Amino acid sequence: MSHILFISHARGLHGAESVMMQAVKACVAKGARVTVVVPSVVLDAGMKEELKKIEGVRVMALPYRAAGIHKWRTWAVMGYNWYTLCRLARFVRREQVTTIYSSSSITILGAALAQRTGVRHIWHFHEPVDERFGWHPSLKKLYIPYIRQADTIICISHKQQQEWEQALGIQLSNARIIYNPMKRICLMKSKESVHDDGCTIGFVGHFEERKNIPLLVHTFERIYQRFPSSRLLLCGALDDKDRWYVEKLTDLRTPVVEILPQTPDVVKFYGRIDILVLPSWRETMPLVVLEAMQAGVCVLQTNQSGMNELLEDAKETLFFSPDKPEELLTLLIRCMENDYRGSIARAGQEKAMKLVKNQSFDEQIQQLLCV
Repeated sequence: MSHILFISHARGLHGAESVMMQAVKACVAKGARVTVVVPSVVLDAGMKEELKKIEGVRVMALPYRAAGIHKWRTWAVMGYNWYTLCRLARFVRREQVTTIYSSSSITILGAALAQRTGVRHIWHFHEPVDERFGWHPSLKKLYIPYIRQADTIICISHKQQQEWEQALGIQLSNARIIYNPMKRICLMKSKESVHDDGCTIGFVGHFEERKNIPLLVHTFERIYQRFPSSRLLLCGALDDKDRWYVEKLTDLRTPVVEILPQTPDVVKFYGRIDILVLPSWRETMPLVVLEAMQAGVCVLQTNQSGMNELLEDAKETLFFSPDKPEELLTLLIRCMENDYRGSIARAGQEKAMKLVKNQSFDEQIQQLLCV
């Protein structure tokens, strides 16, 4: 029987952690033994209760941290993780762990553990190479051997794989593309605006610099001048790292711009908007796009995204360059027309439902991990 050791970098239910949780459920359904290791040094944000719902999963909370782009932090983290590394090495040998799974590119503990024990390592890269992820050039000598020793590097789009290969200067010959699990949400009819001279534009995601929110806000101000019934809703998670960034945005707020906290009820949020705009400088595989499309929302998104591997431009969605404000403005003006916006929304809704129905994430994870 396979025994899989999942190593998480956090204790929430968003992003990489949510994908890991789905992988855990898939492996349990296949009959594998599963142990999940979580960092005891960070606050739990829902993962503990979610893991309790999965019968037979063992949870270990141990002191360790994730690494990142900073040189000295990475070396400090490796020293800090030494106790947990030794403890897990004994556990791996005693419990006959067959596979180690690391939930994020910044989870260095799994790579070090695999090297120490000789157990096969599956390393799931979710993040883009940007100002918050990636590695200091001096750390390549540390990370590249870990990457090459991994059995498989899971990338979530071809574009993301290419970006990591370019950043590292190597070919990821052990990479495999597995698109993230696509969440099914309640189906809604394609939307039509209740306004005659405008509509409600929305954004959902983290309020961080790479999301390029100022482009959306400034473009909306120009839209509002021409279509005064338009509204802008910004909905997302706010942490200490991003707080300063959002405070800068408040200078741009008007009575028709509303900032909402992150909500688990995404269907309700999508029910309030006619257009979703994702203006990020870079995205890997933003599944919020497929959620909005299922809800009948017209989606405008950055062309710096893995979504262009799945969606057809000008038919199922509209792509634009995040460094060309006039391009976004032109598309939004076009989408003020109900008929045009509705045609994009209907085609997008049909495509999103097909993608969700035909996804094979569980099967691919089971084949990869349950050996």
